[in-house]
Amino acid sequence: MNTQEKNISLSLMNTISENTLNILREGNHKAFEEVFVAYFDKIKIFIFGYIKSEVDAEELTEDIFVNLWINHASIDPSRSFSSYMHTIARNAALNFLRHKFIRESHENNIVEFKSNFNSEDELIAKETALLIEMAIEKMPEQRKKIYQLSRNEGLKNEEIAICLNITKTNVESQLSLALKDIRKVIASIFLFFP
Repeated sequence: MNTQEKNISLSLMNTISENTLNILREGNHKAFEEVFVAYFDKIKIFIFGYIKSEVDAEELTEDIFVNLWINHASIDPSRSFSSYMHTIARNAALNFLRHKFIRESHENNIVEFKSNFNSEDELIAKETALLIEMAIEKMPEQRKKIYQLSRNEGLKNEEIAICLNITKTNVESQLSLALKDIRKVIASIFLFFP
């Protein structure tokens, strides 16, 4: 227990009488108010010392008192109530910090995963585009021209045939071979990036 904990723990001691705790144990609202007034600010300050967030410290302190009221029948007036409240407050603060650490670690892992995932996807897309472009450049001149007129210009097979003064069957055959070349490139990429 550090000095701050000792000081707060000592300031919590002997604040509430055993008689008040007996009455609280029976469900008396006035006794609960007395305990609330005596302990709320002290517990909030104690928790704040751990978690360094006033809003969260207030929320945790409120939760402690809600649970105290719900479990009022289990209060043991013969035991040190201050130690009991000190233990509950410390556990609440430590649990909060534990959950916060886990949540932040999880969020950081998701962000890291997404950034790795996106950059890897981008890399694969760039590699794929580059390799497809290289495959197109290596095609025989007429096949390359037919592919570009089809994909880049959006011409239909009949239009390409008229434009290049060849048969529609020839256009279809050359496009089929061009797509086969491109499929090979894509298949080779997925061997390297499973």
